[in-house]
Amino acid sequence: MQQLARGERDALGPLMERHNRRLFRIALSYLRDVDEAMDAVQETFVKAYQAAARWDPVSDVGPWLSRIAVNHSIDCYRRRRRRQQSEAPMPEQTTEYDARWRTGDPSPESEAAGREIGHRIATALQALPERQRTIFVLRHYDERSLPEIADTLGMSLGTVKSSLHRAVARLRERLGRVTA
Repeated sequence: MQQLARGERDALGPLMERHNRRLFRIALSYLRDVDEAMDAVQETFVKAYQAAARWDPVSDVGPWLSRIAVNHSIDCYRRRRRRQQSEAPMPEQTTEYDARWRTGDPSPESEAAGREIGHRIATALQALPERQRTIFVLRHYDERSLPEIADTLGMSLGTVKSSLHRAVARLRERLGRVTA
């Protein structure tokens, strides 16, 4: 980061290699579109390069980049939402990590049920207040610890814990019928 702050573009490559996958998962969890998520990650690195001089060398670069990715993804989501008058269903897309969850060829009925449940979960997640959704995504999609989330978002640990608890409670309330 100090090399980037001095304008050395060669330092951007190792930074991108180290954080690209994690930032992609964050962006994808917000945008639900592989191409938009990839664009958001690229824009995150552009913004990091432009703001490298403002980075505090005492702090870790991971949470700083995550915050940029979260903010940019939220901005992209809001812009897209303003452009669309109504919400379209989430398109069916295959991503590189979908294969991990497959154990065999599921039946067409199982696939249809899985798509329906996935759509309901995505809808319930989007209905959460922004802060709760951000904390939930960082915890369960990005697998961050609670102290890391607090540091990334600039919140107290207690606020993160209570927001996560409320998010889970709201999701359970909305999705209570899924397991039936």
